[in-house]
Amino acid sequence: MNKIFTIVFFIFFLFFLLLVYRAYVINQPCKHEIKIIESGSKFQINEDILNRFKQSLKIQTVSYGQRNQNFTALKDFIYFIQKEYKDIIAKEFVKLDIINSFSLLYTIEGSDPTLKPYLLAAHFDVVPADGQNDNWKFDPFSASIDEGFIYARGTLDDKSSMLAQLEALRIFLKKNGQPKRTIYLAYGHDEEASGYQGAKSIANFLGNTSLEFVLDEGTMIVEKVLKGLDAPLAYISSAEKGYLTVKFYVNTTGGHSSMPDPEESPIFIVSDAISRMKKNKHPSFLGYGPETNLLTRIATNLGFFQRIVLSNIWIFRPAIEFILSKNPTIDSLFRTTTAVTILRSGMKENVLPSYAEFYVNHRIHSLQSCKEVLNFDLAVINDKRINYEIIDCSEPTKTSPIDSLGYSVIEHTAYQIFPGVSAVPGIMIALTDSRFYTNLTDNIYRFLPIRLLNEDLKRYHGVDERISIKGYEDMINFYYLLFKNTDQANGDKFKKFKNEL
Repeated sequence: MNKIFTIVFFIFFLFFLLLVYRAYVINQPCKHEIKIIESGSKFQINEDILNRFKQSLKIQTVSYGQRNQNFTALKDFIYFIQKEYKDIIAKEFVKLDIINSFSLLYTIEGSDPTLKPYLLAAHFDVVPADGQNDNWKFDPFSASIDEGFIYARGTLDDKSSMLAQLEALRIFLKKNGQPKRTIYLAYGHDEEASGYQGAKSIANFLGNTSLEFVLDEGTMIVEKVLKGLDAPLAYISSAEKGYLTVKFYVNTTGGHSSMPDPEESPIFIVSDAISRMKKNKHPSFLGYGPETNLLTRIATNLGFFQRIVLSNIWIFRPAIEFILSKNPTIDSLFRTTTAVTILRSGMKENVLPSYAEFYVNHRIHSLQSCKEVLNFDLAVINDKRINYEIIDCSEPTKTSPIDSLGYSVIEHTAYQIFPGVSAVPGIMIALTDSRFYTNLTDNIYRFLPIRLLNEDLKRYHGVDERISIKGYEDMINFYYLLFKNTDQANGDKFKKFKNEL
């Protein structure tokens, strides 16, 4: 008996050592010998830069839907950009193309044609604030400043990126002259309405151009993400979820409300379908998709027990899924999400409707497709009376490598500008314009260089969208150093650059 106990104990001890080895030897934190940029060495924002940003926010470049935009405001915005940044265009190696009437593509030609160009993307249309105005602290297009914050639609999504890139480019060209590597700045005008007229047209214009990497808006630096995690996380998204909107509908005979037949009521039929969809979530892919890199990187910032668990998803998967799935935001990383967004039926209180419809919006996990998600829905609904129509579909993107020049430069620059953060490969759960550039490079990343608290995330597309003046200043410094670091990360220098990380 003692011998059996000793053998079992020895096996469990070896197993424990294996878990520790994976957590502390294989799963090492990012190592970097990076010169942190002291605040005194950073570029300080001035009144001219601040006023330009505020003026851009006051132009109401609202997208209400596909081809339903404030086109007058879009024209005004383009004129504003051309006027305020005319010194950039004056450079002999800089060209500005207006794509499909409203989108902008800057080409800053590099001095070394052997180096692959890279592309920074942003968009300058914004979502409406209609219906929210009374709840805002200030008018959503006033760009009012209060306690160090600028309040306006577009401060986070996404005029801050565009204006910060242009300000950074102006500084870079003034200090360094022509870059070695060609830079593209791509600014879409309809990202909030699908991007089909803007970014897609820019991608078509670029044709067969081969890019080193693309950086678009996306995930950001968030504090207090998990209990026990002190370091703010800089999420650099290497993957983007897909998008599927389906309209489900049913037709019946209708009738008078005094003689209802619950089995033939279209409202009951679609209600049952919605209830079944609520009870049957799409499967979790925890441990098999891009969220694996995210969790294992996060683990290096946690205490002993948590680090052991998250570094060994292969064995602790059920427990991790059970705990983390209680947080809807985290759960959305592991699976395709389901949201019923529209429900319509009926026209009069004493008439049984003959028609009902509901819309479902899915954000598709990287390991699924639009077809697979639809088939799952139909199997769950399991009612032949319900028909469907696909409204929109965008497949999830491939997961980009995190050992590329692009990811390394973005990560390196984040550590320089934001001391104390821990960079991790994230997953973008919303759509961005970057999905249109997948034919130009395999290295596509989504990152907004700004610190936010968890409670600030609801300001996206919500009430009191805002950015701190310090945050906008950090964005300018980030993009300036990104231009500089990418220029320096060439050939053998890149190998040294990667080793530092």
